[in-house]
Order: sequence, then C-alpha cells, then structure tokens
Amino acid sequence: MQVQSPFLAITRSLDGSVLESLVRAHRPMSIAEIARSTENSYAGVRSCVLRLSAQGTVRASPAGKLTLYSFNADHILAPAIREIVGARARLWERITTAITETFADQPIYAAVFGSAATGTMTDESDIDIYLERPAGADPDRFDVDADSLAWQVSRLTGNEVRPLIYGEEEVSGAMADQRVLADIARDGVTVAGDDAGFRRRLRRAARARSDHAAR
Repeated sequence: MQVQSPFLAITRSLDGSVLESLVRAHRPMSIAEIARSTENSYAGVRSCVLRLSAQGTVRASPAGKLTLYSFNADHILAPAIREIVGARARLWERITTAITETFADQPIYAAVFGSAATGTMTDESDIDIYLERPAGADPDRFDVDADSLAWQVSRLTGNEVRPLIYGEEEVSGAMADQRVLADIARDGVTVAGDDAGFRRRLRRAARARSDHAAR
C-alpha cells in the first residue's frame, strides 16, 4: 500500500485521485484545478469527472462559462470514500494503539520515517518505524515486541515493516549524530512519545560532544 495514495490499494484508475482531491478540497473545483491537484492531464480528468458525475459521487454545477465539480457528501458511498481518504491518519492511530498494547516496556519515542512519512512511497516501499528502547528494558523482550508490532502493521497495509531500534542511552550518547536520527527528527511521524523531547535529547548530545571536543 502507498500510504499517501490509499485508493491505489483498490484501483489504479484516475477516479481515486480525483475523488481524494475533491474530498480534501471542501469546495467546487474546475477540471483545470483538479488536473493540477492530481498532476494529471486535463483530458484524463475531464473523462473521469464525467464518469463519476454519471455515478453520482461527483456533482457538477454551472459557474458562468465554467462547470465546477464537487464531492457529493450525500451519496450512499460517501462514508466509505471518506474512510479511504482518511486511511493515512487512521494508520498512524492504529500503530499508536498497537504500540501501547504490544510493548511490555513502552518505547521512549516511536515514529514512522522514510517514504511512508514523507509521502513518497512506491509499490516496492516498506514502512520504517523507529523505536527507542528505554534504559533498563530487556533488549530481547523489546526486540520480540518490535517484531510483533511489525507483523501487526504489515497486516494493516500489506507492506514489509522494518523496525529500527535504538537504546535511550545511544540516542543521548555516542549514536546521537547518526544521520537517520536527524532525518527522523525532521520528517518522522510521531506514533508514541514526545517528538520535542526526542529533538531535545539529540541537541543535548550534540552540545555535549561539542563541549568535549573543545576541551
């Protein structure tokens, strides 16, 4: 599943992209506006909105010389369409719940990172999840719980899921300058813990290294 484009999990047609664009717009749009929003051709979008209008999921309304199109929120399928459009946010919520219910020792911080977080997934993409193991937690048990989380998330999306585990002492110490941690701090989608606290720990570790080097 491409998390940023959930309709692709059920259809490769342009219909999904057009419906998602109209649902998110909350206003009528012209064909040209929809084409720009979906990054598709005017002709392709025109054929699509005419087809969706015939099925009732899209409404057409005249506006001077233009015809504007909007999502039909009263359609019998409207709730199902909205559910698909909102799949990304619900996935983050489900991951948060799974972490809470799975880990004997709750991660200090957890975040989805990589292409799933930045909205650049392809058919071959996996889902990367950063998990910060608290000091004093049993590493073996934490690894087992991480594998269980990966299995649960894979069931939700069909993607391979790769946990990346750092110990709390590593984030606050020698490993804090790892590029992947900076990427997580910048782009990660928080699913457990406090993102501001995570960034503070990285900054403190960076200052400590700088002070040590200056001595």
